[in-house]
Amino acid sequence: MITSPLMTALIVVAPVMCLIIAGVVFKRVGLMNDAFVEGGSKLVYNISLPALLFNSIYTADFSTAANPTLILTSVIGTIVFVLLAMVFAQVNIRERVDRGVVIQGAYRSNIGIVGLALSANAYPSFFATASVFMACTTLIYNLLAVLLLNFYSIKQYSIKDNLIALVKNPIILSIVLALSASYFELTLPSVAEVSLAYFAQLTLPLALLCTGASLQLFAMKTEVAPMIFANIGKCIAYPAVILGSGYFLGLDSVAMGILFLMSASPTAAASYIMAKKTNNNPVLAANIVVTTTIVAIPIMMLSLIILLQYGIIAPAEAL
Repeated sequence: MITSPLMTALIVVAPVMCLIIAGVVFKRVGLMNDAFVEGGSKLVYNISLPALLFNSIYTADFSTAANPTLILTSVIGTIVFVLLAMVFAQVNIRERVDRGVVIQGAYRSNIGIVGLALSANAYPSFFATASVFMACTTLIYNLLAVLLLNFYSIKQYSIKDNLIALVKNPIILSIVLALSASYFELTLPSVAEVSLAYFAQLTLPLALLCTGASLQLFAMKTEVAPMIFANIGKCIAYPAVILGSGYFLGLDSVAMGILFLMSASPTAAASYIMAKKTNNNPVLAANIVVTTTIVAIPIMMLSLIILLQYGIIAPAEAL
């Protein structure tokens, strides 16, 4: 007989994994090509994901859409982890330029696609909370990435330009607009609401398919030690530090569930883009994205079963 924790893990993780695998298969058989993946990813990032986040927060109660303690946990836990990882990297990673890439790969979870999809599967009535959490965590992720990669890079880049780009991020802007609309109880025309809903429904399936298909774009090369360090950090150490922070700050089991699903997600493809932009070993960054996508899911499944068994996180609402 299938146990409740195992059933929960399957319900939460399996649909997401199936769509990622489908993306890999579709790319291989020619149903998706590089142009489709690039265009689809841009559509998700600039239009449909902001629409999804705006819609989920705009229609939610403002007082419940933001969980300050959950957000604070992410900020504190991520900063603590990065500081510890910097000490570790100084001792164990020989090439200076690789250190920022490994640290970024170890903490920068794919919360905008994989993490959000997992949270939507597990706790659909808390999707607005997960959306606000994702926006705030995206800010800290990007800010730390800019500082880290600039610190470890041989050539220094403009932090100001990166921060300006961060402020213009369509995901961040959509969250700010949605919170403002919710707070002031603004009402959109029916046509706008229906159109936003259509774009929102497009987001997660297309994003997950493109995530799977994009794995084919990265040429795997052997950089074993840094990849091992990044995978251990991403799949085990970072979620452990984040959950420890959440336990210390007294989060409830649902918030702990969202925290785990977000933090344990594979490394975001944006880490590759950032590394390439700043000339910080983009090949290593690409390898980390691929390997964590392969390794993180089974480790997440096992961890999810254990955390559910001990009541640390709440069961999925579907059960």
